Amino acid sequence: MLKMVVAAALPLAAIASGKNCSWPVSGVVSQECVAAVAASPQLYAAATPGRTDALRCELRVRDSKGRDIPYAVRPQKTRRTEISKEWRDLKIVRVLESEGRLVVDTEFQVLPDSPAPSRFVALKIDTPLDNFEQTVEIVSGGERLGAGVFCDYSRFADVRVVEMPLDIPFRRAFSFTFAKPSSEAANAAFERTIRENGDGSLEAKSVRQSIVTRPFRIDSISVALPRAMTSFRPAEPWEIRMPVKAATDAKAKKTTIETPAFGLPARAVAVNATDRNFSRKVSVLRRIDARWHPFASGRISSVNLPGEKGRRLEVSFGCETKEEAYRIEIENDDNPPLAFDGEPVALKVTPYDIVFIAAPGEKYSLSVVKGAERPRYDETILGYIDRVQDPVRLTADLPPLGAFLAECASKPLWSRLPSGWVVPAVSILVFAALAVLCLKLLKSS
Repeated sequence: MLKMVVAAALPLAAIASGKNCSWPVSGVVSQECVAAVAASPQLYAAATPGRTDALRCELRVRDSKGRDIPYAVRPQKTRRTEISKEWRDLKIVRVLESEGRLVVDTEFQVLPDSPAPSRFVALKIDTPLDNFEQTVEIVSGGERLGAGVFCDYSRFADVRVVEMPLDIPFRRAFSFTFAKPSSEAANAAFERTIRENGDGSLEAKSVRQSIVTRPFRIDSISVALPRAMTSFRPAEPWEIRMPVKAATDAKAKKTTIETPAFGLPARAVAVNATDRNFSRKVSVLRRIDARWHPFASGRISSVNLPGEKGRRLEVSFGCETKEEAYRIEIENDDNPPLAFDGEPVALKVTPYDIVFIAAPGEKYSLSVVKGAERPRYDETILGYIDRVQDPVRLTADLPPLGAFLAECASKPLWSRLPSGWVVPAVSILVFAALAVLCLKLLKSS
């Protein structure tokens, strides 16, 4: 009996002792700059369970000499580059009508103290006319660069095309040949003739509308220069698949899944059901004071029928939440239990970065110091770090996530009790072990 009690006490004593962990960071920077390492799930799991904001309190970034480096933890962002158009008017240097076509020669003017652009990406004309159709051919230095159609069909529909793609290297001079120097259009005025018989009845009626010829007026011709617009947006959530088991209670008509969460900043849970054509109510509970409490609810569904298709398998929490464990309850009613694709659930987690100022050639490491207080660093340094949106990315040499989660999921949820519960539990077990030992000694005496 003594051996059994001591054996049960040892794992809890190991948890209570709070083993510190450290991992090297791969990669170096060539010059002093802001660097970032992803705050992976393994780091959250290494921090003290049940402690509010445990990772931010206990995490340390250290250099090769073991000195603490100021850092910040912030939501991860991704760079997004969009190409916009900057329009520049061409200078019209000559206009002539030749062989029934309109030829317009233009020149691109390079701005003073500015380099010539490398490319053009589009062409646009500005004309006051409507109800026209015009073809154009673009030539530069005797080389045909492209052709297109400009049109306006406003008398039939709201269709107007006065822009066309033109992806070419920089050219200074362009010649545009338009197929129609002028176009015909119906005059707004018309003539109506009515003849009557002697008795006053209508004999004939005719309507005549005149046609006018309009010159193809061009107010300006413009080319577009590509301009890269860079923005930084919140990164897409991580989908952390949890290798846990689902249990079905036939009497309660529900499927239950309990999963550790390690205090990860989760925003939703996804149920990896493979069934077709179902709709089930799902409740999410969180663990408070060793009891499960309702936290979020929703409905998951999958429909794949003629005329109706859709799939929704997420239950949103409505906010970012950090819990040690979740319990997901799926109401089956009288339906068969759902089948799952490998891991039955996945947490949708907001990715965070650990950001710090890195020195050239220096090697760093990440450490989790159990029970440490939240560090306070120079606001000037933290402000500078926060303003740098595109840090150099480095990588922490952490255990593989899949194997790590499988090992964690194999342990009972009580093994990640909040730190406040561990010491009393260890004390009780150690006291029980000592009591049994005393009894055995008394009996033997």
